[in-house]
Amino acid sequence: MSKEEKSSKVLDSYYENCAFPKPKSKKKKLLHNGYKDKHERICWYTGRPGAERHEIWGGPDRQKSIEMGFQVDLCSELHARLHANCDEWAKTENLKWKMFFQMQYEQKLIESGIRPEMARECWMALIGRNYL
Repeated sequence: MSKEEKSSKVLDSYYENCAFPKPKSKKKKLLHNGYKDKHERICWYTGRPGAERHEIWGGPDRQKSIEMGFQVDLCSELHARLHANCDEWAKTENLKWKMFFQMQYEQKLIESGIRPEMARECWMALIGRNYL
């Protein structure tokens, strides 16, 4: 056992006996969309290469969007418009994408044998809002 491992064990036993023990678990590493394959991405609307990945649900649901694949590749101009949700086109398109991914998610569950009502409940538990 190395010197560092011994000191680590000593500190761990010390913290276990404290009034407020130090938590052993580490913070969960957040998912993100890297730039490794950006040159291969194609914009869904324009067909231009070098698209950015847009998570359909942002904020606290961004991690769910990445995990579940609720993303679309967009050129930087359209990504900025959809992200800002600033004009009528962007609002309409954001709603369309949310409806599309909800239908896709529920359809997968129904095909796996879950009743439509249960599929909707699963969606509500995941995202918390019905778009259909």
